[in-house]
Amino acid sequence: MVGAATLHNEIASQFAAGDDLPCADVKLLVPLKRSAEFAAIRRRVADHHHLDSWQDDDLHFFVFLLHPEEGVEADPKNPPVAVFAMHPEIDVPLSAVVVTPKDRGVQAEIQDINAPDAAYTAPIPSAYTSGAGGNRG
Repeated sequence: MVGAATLHNEIASQFAAGDDLPCADVKLLVPLKRSAEFAAIRRRVADHHHLDSWQDDDLHFFVFLLHPEEGVEADPKNPPVAVFAMHPEIDVPLSAVVVTPKDRGVQAEIQDINAPDAAYTAPIPSAYTSGAGGNRG
């Protein structure tokens, strides 16, 4: 399995998060984990401790490592993750997506948990094209 620092770098580059951003407020994990969005992927969550977190413009982002969907072959070096955006004044996620790397991590399928039929594919910037750094939170 890919190391946490490597996975963090890929997540940070995909979501344009920088090392200078503060960690997300862990108190927001309570409403997040009670949300319908988290319940929708709960069985796939590999570790209920978040893999990464950060704050940016009053939004608090949390990343959870996921198991691949049942019956879907996945690259163990590029596991899927769920990314949630929370706001301190709202008790449900503002955004909840599953990011599934494809083509050996060159691109990813991004699927809105609330609109699973609205998936799209986006390139994943590599460590060579991004200034992303180490684990923050």
